[in-house]
Amino acid sequence: MTTKKIILYSVIGFILTALVVGGVFYFVANKKANENPKEVQTSTYSMGELYANIKESRKILKVNIEIEIANEKINEGLDNKRSEIINKILELLRSKDETQLSGDKGQQALRKEIVKSVKSVVPSDEIMDAYFVEYIIQ
Repeated sequence: MTTKKIILYSVIGFILTALVVGGVFYFVANKKANENPKEVQTSTYSMGELYANIKESRKILKVNIEIEIANEKINEGLDNKRSEIINKILELLRSKDETQLSGDKGQQALRKEIVKSVKSVVPSDEIMDAYFVEYIIQ
């Protein structure tokens, strides 16, 4: 065998090895990129319509609140403590003045405080968020 043939077979072998390794790497990397993270199945628990006087104002706040939960098993705990949860939320709403309730930032802060209030009554990491279905100041 001549030196030219040895070099030629070595180059062909190197190219084939590079193609195989590159193809494997491409498919492995592409598969990881396409994997979707597991979506957490959530549901909501309705607190219903609540009305509260706004602090130092003649206006009234009407809200309809939905609590997002990660596990429906917590519904029973929320049902058992529903009156206490509503009381905590109403106390929170009545403690706010118009400036604290207005605007996006006010609503977002209030949502976080509502979640804290609910968690103080029913301690659980499965209480995810609170949403306003209605939010009216009159």
